[in-house]
Amino acid sequence: MTYSKLSPFHKIDLVYKTVHGVAIKTSFLIPKHLQSRPREAYPTVVNWHGGGFIVGNRLYEGWLPEWLIDICITNSAIFIAPDYRLLPEATAAEIISDVKDFWRWLHNELPPLTENWDAFPDLSRIACTGQSAGGYLAVQAALLFGELSRVKVVASMGGSIDTNIPQCRVPGPRIILGKKPPPPGKAESIIRTYLKGVKRDTVRTSGDVMEMWNLVTCVLQQAYLARWLTSDGNDDLDVMKVMEKAESMPPMWLIHGHHDSVVPQQCSISFAEKLRKTFPSVPLLLSLRPGDHGFEVNCDKRDAWIQDGVDFMTKYWL
Repeated sequence: MTYSKLSPFHKIDLVYKTVHGVAIKTSFLIPKHLQSRPREAYPTVVNWHGGGFIVGNRLYEGWLPEWLIDICITNSAIFIAPDYRLLPEATAAEIISDVKDFWRWLHNELPPLTENWDAFPDLSRIACTGQSAGGYLAVQAALLFGELSRVKVVASMGGSIDTNIPQCRVPGPRIILGKKPPPPGKAESIIRTYLKGVKRDTVRTSGDVMEMWNLVTCVLQQAYLARWLTSDGNDDLDVMKVMEKAESMPPMWLIHGHHDSVVPQQCSISFAEKLRKTFPSVPLLLSLRPGDHGFEVNCDKRDAWIQDGVDFMTKYWL
């Protein structure tokens, strides 16, 4: 039997919006040990998946940290995992609209749907987390949609939260997770061929990581991702500009690997520096550790820095 990180949970799938006839879903993972208890509201983790906005899906386990699952089991918390439309079939603005619609749906439309659930989300106790692209979306949930999301604490892991730095903007040969992408000319050809094959109104919320990873590396090497995130001049897509307009910010835990070859650690460093200047009273924990992109997946609470971060989260969340 194949091991699954999600085996300790009972899963419920719901649709939070429909686009061009395609259902965009979110999963509720409820610890199985809660099934024998009286009806009660439990703290909630909303997690946005990574994948460069191109691959993965809400329940892809490859980038899901064990310690995050452990937080939910230990604290009897409900884990909510939403899908969202993916690039390049969608635009960055459409992804942000999915995030906004999810939070609106969660607070306004979900409660009546859970009336018969024995264990249901306590929407006054939400921790928002995300890996890579999901780290960007978790931060946006607090900055752009703070009043709507009502998030108590954010944890961003390898988040692409400042794409204005040269490492994200300037194309050039790179080593990504230990491998070279195709040469720049070939990489451009791969990207353009894929774009030509995209049909109008296509909605895609899942991408096979193995099948599409070559495209992801080409996009990263050729600096398309930063371009797509700012292609329509919408300042709401730029986290650093959104921070300038935000009125508040919840406590934040930023995790990044020193040797991140996908999203440079400077993304989190620059964000943290600006956050300290803009919101000096907001609690901030910046964990810069040895490792490449996604290194935190294999860490657990036996690592002192993970325990420090978990303590930081639960202090403001529970």
